[in-house]
Amino acid sequence: MGTLDNLLLELSRDPAMIIWLDNIDNHKGAINENYGRELLELFSMGVGNYSEEDIKECSRAFTGWTVDNAIYTQELAIRNSIYPYGKIAWRYNYDEVDHDDGEKTFLGETGRFNGEDIVEIICRQPATARFIARHLYHFFVADEPPVTQWPYKEPQDQEAIDILVKAYFDTGHDIGEMVRVLLNSDFFKSEECRYKRIKSPVDLAVSILRITGEFDWPTTEIANRYSQVGYMGQALAYPPSVEGWHQGLEWIDTGTTVERVNFSSAQIGDSTKPGIKNIILRLMEFDCTEPGEFIDKCTDELGFVYLTDKSREELINHLSSQVADGFNVRDLDESDVSNILRLIASTPDYQRA
Repeated sequence: MGTLDNLLLELSRDPAMIIWLDNIDNHKGAINENYGRELLELFSMGVGNYSEEDIKECSRAFTGWTVDNAIYTQELAIRNSIYPYGKIAWRYNYDEVDHDDGEKTFLGETGRFNGEDIVEIICRQPATARFIARHLYHFFVADEPPVTQWPYKEPQDQEAIDILVKAYFDTGHDIGEMVRVLLNSDFFKSEECRYKRIKSPVDLAVSILRITGEFDWPTTEIANRYSQVGYMGQALAYPPSVEGWHQGLEWIDTGTTVERVNFSSAQIGDSTKPGIKNIILRLMEFDCTEPGEFIDKCTDELGFVYLTDKSREELINHLSSQVADGFNVRDLDESDVSNILRLIASTPDYQRA
């Protein structure tokens, strides 16, 4: 929630990042472009806003940004040996000797740049502001296309992106202030963007487990839920690439959809779970003689689920067919209510947030 400048600097100094994106192999006179490329492509600007030469010059600037235990002099090889003592607490280290201090030209600017200078130049770019603004819109408001399509597809709400870009520059690249502007904006509150995000498998599972109340303490059974999230396409801590997972409609395909619907309906329809049991009891005490009103109450209990007119109509027709002489909640038993909850969780609408 601070500035993007500080976020990128701390990211660049993080030992896990330095190791994972190979900056430990980025040396003066023998650059490794992996971190420089991902810094520009994934973390700040996006494809199409820099050149291959910019990647090389960026990588030169980050030479010497390494971890203490990767400096293999004869003295340190003994002092920092992993064996026989086990794992080392990796620490960031700037190796001035290994840093390329020569003149570099990056994004049209020339100087003897170090990593800090590169980050400062990146954060001044309009492309960076647009990239971060679109990510925030995608996360908080409505699904955008996958990031790989951004160079070819305009944002669905350019006016909203412009508002966030202005906030970025007005506040010195402050992410927290961008979020504040977003959450107070008219576009965030608009009916047009409600339920326009597909829940990720983790979002879906966590929201359901909060409703069911199955876990109030870690148990071995939670490992099964973790596995089911993996079957939906999101194995925690194992993204398919450094780019992470593609969001939105990319979560939905013929295989994962079956897993998602089966998980949702099985969990929400299980009246043995304490949270579902309590919901059923509250619904059975609801004084109601209109099927539509009862369906709306069910969706409220499940976290204000938005149903399309088609889904709502189908559920009303199903509920009406269960009674012969007019609908009344008093005529329903626990299994009837459980089945309605299960059907709501099975709708495509339940996959949205």
